[in-house]
Amino acid sequence: MESRRASKPGARLRLGDILVAEGLITPAQLKQALDFGRSKGLKLGEALEELGLVNEEQVTKALARQLNLPQVDLSKVVIDSSLRDVVPEMLARKYILIPIGKKGGELLVAISDPLNVMAVDEVGRVAKAKVVTCIAPKSQIMAAIEKLYHKEGLHTPEGFGEAADSEAVEVVNDFILSAVQREASDIHVEPLESHLRIRVRVDGVLHVLKQLPMELYPSILSRIKVMAAMDIGERRRPQDGRFEMAVAGKEIDFRVSTLPTSKGEKVVMRLLDKSSIKLSLEDLGLNPAQHALLDSNLRNPHGMILVTGPTGSGKTTTLYAGLNLLNSIEKNIVTVEDPVEYELEGVSQVQVNPKADLTFANALRSILRQDPDIVMIGEIRDVETAEIAIHAALTGHLVLSTLHTNTSSGAVARLMDMGVQPFLIASSLELVVAQRLVRRLCQDCKEPFDPPDTLWRDLGIEPRKDVTIYRSKGCPLCNNTGYRGRIAIFELMPMNREMERLVMERASSSQLMHEAVKQGMTTLRESGVEKVLEGVTSIDEVLRVTMDSVS
Repeated sequence: MESRRASKPGARLRLGDILVAEGLITPAQLKQALDFGRSKGLKLGEALEELGLVNEEQVTKALARQLNLPQVDLSKVVIDSSLRDVVPEMLARKYILIPIGKKGGELLVAISDPLNVMAVDEVGRVAKAKVVTCIAPKSQIMAAIEKLYHKEGLHTPEGFGEAADSEAVEVVNDFILSAVQREASDIHVEPLESHLRIRVRVDGVLHVLKQLPMELYPSILSRIKVMAAMDIGERRRPQDGRFEMAVAGKEIDFRVSTLPTSKGEKVVMRLLDKSSIKLSLEDLGLNPAQHALLDSNLRNPHGMILVTGPTGSGKTTTLYAGLNLLNSIEKNIVTVEDPVEYELEGVSQVQVNPKADLTFANALRSILRQDPDIVMIGEIRDVETAEIAIHAALTGHLVLSTLHTNTSSGAVARLMDMGVQPFLIASSLELVVAQRLVRRLCQDCKEPFDPPDTLWRDLGIEPRKDVTIYRSKGCPLCNNTGYRGRIAIFELMPMNREMERLVMERASSSQLMHEAVKQGMTTLRESGVEKVLEGVTSIDEVLRVTMDSVS
């Protein structure tokens, strides 16, 4: 559809130049924000706000001047409730925009990012109208969305009225905001006997965020289901949904799952902060030798690379970093994932859909008819997918995938257990990467200590007095956990003639591990020790995450 945009009488002033000219920032601060934005994947306005150099209102005014667009104060605008039927709530949240008026065939929309052509075009297409844009601060738009789409409450089947539903909106927004501020990966909404418990998973560990009265549970549950486009009347079967929301200046993708329990439906919301995903091998935590080995194998024209580890160990992030390294105009890269966690520019990504019979195996067959150079499979779960992947690796394609095994050597045994013949594994597999995530010590409160000799030996090394070892303490900046953020530790097992011979002989995982270590492989435990000696993590943390990887 058409949209009305500012004319360009001459070269458009840059946002940073406008802010400097108005005396809001200095040239040095502009450079600082540009560098910060590049490192974090933020737009200039977002970087300036995150650094505290300007506020949201100042950025909005500068954008309005830059684009020659009118700015609107949504706190002074009364929006006709009928407009909620013109632009769906999910579309408004997805693009952070709000319809504020309609006349004839024109729809006036306030948007925080007027340069988002896709947003303007999609709204025009859905509303069947010519879109006229104005600009408003993101916080005002989000408040207007809540007011417009939830003014009359959710009207749950239990009959809760407007007051309860309005409170549910506020409560859900509050714990979502708290979870994002704590950089949580998941939110658990759990009905118990006497209360509703909200827990968040931060750095791999669950913590209680708050406890709420059970009277709020029905309206909170309905609120989440509406946001995730679920059936609010269905309570006997598990459901899956998703939605996107701008929270604390970040674009968060929420994957929502419900599960009926004896106390009611439990909800788990997985949070994906797309701006925080590390898409560079340098950011993953590999040591120099591991980095060089992975880099060289990724540049092979064919063969298979497997990344192993339990759920939540960062396998997909590693695959994305590898694809980002390889992504170029000369390469046709296709993925099949469940779900697609992050959109990669220039990469064809396929979402698994079992209801439409689009399984990993079926999607993979179709992908191989699309002339791919590189194929990424989110997970190998069965022999059919494994054999198609191996066939692709043997016929000139580079194949990347994941397996749920504890160690690198365990990947071979897992494939054999599926029914894959050893000679196929030996001839296609190039590298296996095992990984775990360890929590980083909080740099503001970590404290040195002298570990007892027994703790050193638990790590598998002799006691050392020439290095400073740190342990967790806890402070307000890390919510008294002693840790802030996580980093991966790795174990990379390359395949060579000797390893291939062992595979052909159906050698055990321990035999493969012994040979790989003999050839110089750094184990997960040893990789963790490196992080301990660097002061990045603690001995307790390394022992915790590598307990199942020692053979």
